[in-house]
Amino acid sequence: MTTMVHARAFGNIALIKYWGKTDGNANLPATSSISLALDSLKTETTIRQLSHGPDEVVVNGQNGQNGANQRVIRILDNWRSEGLLSGHWTIFSQNFFPTGAGLASSASGFAALIKALSTVAERKLDETEISRLARRASGSAARSITGGLSAVEIGENPSAREILPPREIPWGMVAIIVDDNHKKIGSREGMEHCRLNSPYYPAWVEQSRKDYKAMLTAVEKRDFTSMGRITESNCLAMHACMMAARPPLNYWNPATLAVMHHSAQWREEGLENYFTIDAGPQVFLLAKKENLEDLARRARNIIGVQQALTALPAGGAEIIACG
Repeated sequence: MTTMVHARAFGNIALIKYWGKTDGNANLPATSSISLALDSLKTETTIRQLSHGPDEVVVNGQNGQNGANQRVIRILDNWRSEGLLSGHWTIFSQNFFPTGAGLASSASGFAALIKALSTVAERKLDETEISRLARRASGSAARSITGGLSAVEIGENPSAREILPPREIPWGMVAIIVDDNHKKIGSREGMEHCRLNSPYYPAWVEQSRKDYKAMLTAVEKRDFTSMGRITESNCLAMHACMMAARPPLNYWNPATLAVMHHSAQWREEGLENYFTIDAGPQVFLLAKKENLEDLARRARNIIGVQQALTALPAGGAEIIACG
């Protein structure tokens, strides 16, 4: 009987954004999404069975009653109530990049947790079921289960599917960190605020559905320029929806804007790249692999930039060890 599992998963950054829910309890997305898993955004999680309760949770060295730990406890309770899990467990999870700052830490964190739990589940779970369970924990985590370039399409109970495996992806990203503090408003809260309070929300949902179809076509043709243009436009549409909310929701800071302006300038000079920004101030530059180091070097010279990390396509969630 397996009593210890060590799992790893990677964060993913959306080219077509997931922003909005149709059902908060089931975490059903209002928009289809496409993302790229990145090897620089890594979480490792170890679970061990306890002889008795209660569960013990340590996330990034922190235990106690904080929000992340309570979400993990709720997942364990839900799995037990649904007959997927028995006993009590200790959970140790560590992100190897800033947490809660708009760098997809919840995606990699919950994907690693769900992948580990699937190994000790009371019945065998296939990848589709694992992805759905990850989506319930964190909408973007579904795509970290499959990795590579993956999509989640809206539906009754969607799961992620891999569009391109890492070995076939000639692009990567530069993750540019301009503020590594924990953001004040999390993605879940921000999504619901926009749904209820942004006059642009219906237009955002409609435009995102068009962008999703256009991106699938661009990926199929390996048309990088079209992919980049759609990525930037979709990002800006999501943030326009946020900024139009009442009160407005704005994650950007001056360095965010500086990176965006430099990205456009570099593109005009012949260095093709395209920016995207999740729910946070950090900027990600989508580019061909051979241009990543040059972009990172340039980005480090921008005032306000703390780090610029090159990131290559990563695979799906995986089990490192069992015992």
